[in-house]
Amino acid sequence: MTHLDLVIIGGGPAGLTAGLYAARANMSTLLVEQKDLGGEILNTELIEDYPGIESITGAELSKRMAEHALKFGLKVETYKPVKQIRVDEDRKIVEFADGSTISAYAVIVAVGGEPTKLGVTGEEQYHGRGVSYCAVCDGAFFKGSDLAVIGGGDSAFQEGLFLTRFAKKLYVVHRRTDFRAQGILQDRLLGLDKVEAITPATVKEIGGDGDVKWIEIERDGRTERVNVDGVFVFIGFKPVGRYLFADHIDHDKNGYLITDQYMQTNIPGVYAVGDTRAQLAKQITTAVGDATTAVLHAERYIEELKHAEQEFPSAPKAKVAEAAARAELLVFSPGTVIVREGEESDRLYMVIKGEAEVTQRHPDGAEEVVNRVGPGEYFGEIGLLADAPRNATVRARTSVEAMAIDRATFRRLLESSQTTADEVRQVAKERKARSLRERAG
Repeated sequence: MTHLDLVIIGGGPAGLTAGLYAARANMSTLLVEQKDLGGEILNTELIEDYPGIESITGAELSKRMAEHALKFGLKVETYKPVKQIRVDEDRKIVEFADGSTISAYAVIVAVGGEPTKLGVTGEEQYHGRGVSYCAVCDGAFFKGSDLAVIGGGDSAFQEGLFLTRFAKKLYVVHRRTDFRAQGILQDRLLGLDKVEAITPATVKEIGGDGDVKWIEIERDGRTERVNVDGVFVFIGFKPVGRYLFADHIDHDKNGYLITDQYMQTNIPGVYAVGDTRAQLAKQITTAVGDATTAVLHAERYIEELKHAEQEFPSAPKAKVAEAAARAELLVFSPGTVIVREGEESDRLYMVIKGEAEVTQRHPDGAEEVVNRVGPGEYFGEIGLLADAPRNATVRARTSVEAMAIDRATFRRLLESSQTTADEVRQVAKERKARSLRERAG
């Protein structure tokens, strides 16, 4: 089975941004998309709120994003739907519908969702015969027709504006009196003579004679029919990310994946970005920001995971992955005190790059160098094991990059394996002996 650093699932703005940053970081990465690259913005006629670009079609923006990521060597496979993601210790196993599998240290889920349906009589029957969830896809089939847009948000108004190119008459049906769309979108659409708002009203039924001919709405307690040839539904969408996982993944009551500030879910090394995660705004800009944050953290997580597995080879890999996910990557400039003698022992530090020196204070106040630690070594375990204050000061001798693990995570790691606990205690014993030799010599 092929093993990579990262698999990105979804090829919309979030997925393509993640792919760009991963490729630039030289991470071994595969982006998979079940359809064409671009995601939902392919169905958006005009985008006017992406910073630096006054106006652009969704298709053109997605093309630029894809070309940018591919320029840096991102590997992409389209029309490759994911069947399931399962966790195997520190690895994430991605199973595809074609029977193939791939493993990775980290996975970024950027799958978005699917349109929310009205759930009324006739909706399923006339899907594809007058009922649509994509104006850009189907609008041209309705030239000279009377159409209804159902919804009151940005999507409904953006798609409604596109439909005015073809519609003879356009009804905007919304269950509330006030619309949620941006004011500028409301002004543009509702200011057109061919557009009529029907509020507050709910759709009760869609009917016809093989193709859509009318919708039945309820307004002010009365039921009435509105003759239309097409119904375009934009009332939201349902996130689908949680259904990809064989194991439980935390999500809110609406199905959106719950993440921390780094976009990481409750599963170490699994990230959710864009419209699939719980957030306030569903915008291209927020999706891009999510993806950037996720990749930067995933890069650190993978590096920390590899170092932790080297330092604790006997520990269960799932526990090491948990420790890496909780670890904090810190950088110290030369001369900076990392820990000070006498302070509380609250974290274990693993050196990734650089060198630090360990000093102890004599009764007269003078400090003596008793040890040095470099890449592949850790410090701080003596105080943690003894539940005692720091017995030495550690300073960065050069620029130091270190991975810090908090006390609780460190203890869980030791509790997971007696062999690991014994190995750490042996390191502490040897370090004490070396310090004594340094002071005696």
